[in-house]
Amino acid sequence: MVRDGEIARTPEELDAWIAREPEARASLENGGYGTEFTAEDLFPLLQVMVTQAGGPAPEPDAPPRSSRRPWLVGLGVVLLVLLVVALVTGMR
Repeated sequence: MVRDGEIARTPEELDAWIAREPEARASLENGGYGTEFTAEDLFPLLQVMVTQAGGPAPEPDAPPRSSRRPWLVGLGVVLLVLLVVALVTGMR
């Protein structure tokens, strides 16, 4: 795969490559991978092997965006309620 320059970027691409390469399928089956594991299971192993073979390092997944907006809105509402309560109790 590295020699061909066709490096799978997704598990689906890996599955398609395995389907096109009968010797790869035979090698995986002889190694105990072909029937027991899916391309999705094998994909992390492929990424490590490609990197060790001198191929490009895998692109890291984008970290999940942590949204602080709900927290800030909630905090603003709580502070507004406390301010209103303080004003109402201070006017009595």
